[in-house]
Amino acid sequence: MPAPAADPGRNKVPAIQLLRILAAATVAVLHIAYAFAEHIGTGLGLSGAFDHARAGQGAVMLFFVISGYVMVISSRALFGDPRARRVFWLRRIIRIMPPYWLATGLLVLVFLTLYPRPIDLADLVRSLALVPYWPADGGLRAIPFLWVGWTLFFEMVFYFWFGLFLVWRREAAIAAVGVVLAALMVAGSQVGMESAFAFTLTRPVSGMFLAGMVLALWRERGGQAQLLWRLAALAAALLTIVMVPPPAVPDAMALDYVLWCGVPALLLAFAVLSGPIALPWPVLVNRAGDVSYALYLLHVPMAWLWLWTWPKLTRRPPFIEIGPWNYAVTATLAALVAAWAFFTFIEKPMTLALNRGLVSPHRPQG
Repeated sequence: MPAPAADPGRNKVPAIQLLRILAAATVAVLHIAYAFAEHIGTGLGLSGAFDHARAGQGAVMLFFVISGYVMVISSRALFGDPRARRVFWLRRIIRIMPPYWLATGLLVLVFLTLYPRPIDLADLVRSLALVPYWPADGGLRAIPFLWVGWTLFFEMVFYFWFGLFLVWRREAAIAAVGVVLAALMVAGSQVGMESAFAFTLTRPVSGMFLAGMVLALWRERGGQAQLLWRLAALAAALLTIVMVPPPAVPDAMALDYVLWCGVPALLLAFAVLSGPIALPWPVLVNRAGDVSYALYLLHVPMAWLWLWTWPKLTRRPPFIEIGPWNYAVTATLAALVAAWAFFTFIEKPMTLALNRGLVSPHRPQG
């Protein structure tokens, strides 16, 4: 998901970077395993081994908590500045949308060449603009063309509200964003299926951003949990996973969905972020966190590309027969390499160039 720093070049926090790559890798591995490898030959045979759906959805909820947390930390110099809105919104758009458009374009290319299939131009345009629309299968979750992009709608909505109130002092701004998110969640109980936009906008998952903001504000004020409480949070997360049943309709993302996958994610974030944590190889952790957004976006088109590429590679010596397990492992590695290359040679220089051209000349001083 999007990099934590609102200001390019700001020092990264290894604990946040660790959570980011953990969440992105969880989503990527589970998609490659269950959306692709499970359907090759006899499959992986792991469908009933563990609750992979909760793990994937919990990783997404963890992204939302991190986003709320990071925006409070990284926007210190912008709170209360009357010119802050433009800077903040531009940075967020630059950070999120161009990589998403490029990843979507790659998937379009795959479906036009390697795996030809019809592409609805109207749906593609709505996807590129992150405008929710109902899927053809009648589900309750608005899934764009690049399906992992459904989370970016919630991110961008949160950034809109956060930027709108950023001109206030920090505590007042956070409180105002919280009130708006809470009001939207309450309204969600009355919103029907007439509008995919209104239905998606009022899902209770927005509470994850609010929880992340509150955690960050507490930490900024000097709050710190003792090790015992952090371990208790981890134990509570595991207990929630064991005790809370799946939601009646997961795609509706109602309160039972938040309890099912959001609460464990929040407890994990609290355990990691509520106090100091010593991580080995912090440089490597930071680097992994940097490529997490690229991995999140690219693993789907890469999985399709590898589904086409891997059988052709295995026809050559040493003549490895394609199977679900070797596909899953090699596709994951290919996605990681692609994410690193994309971040290093495209995403990072593109983001820096756009920030220099569009943001830096107008950046508020503070």
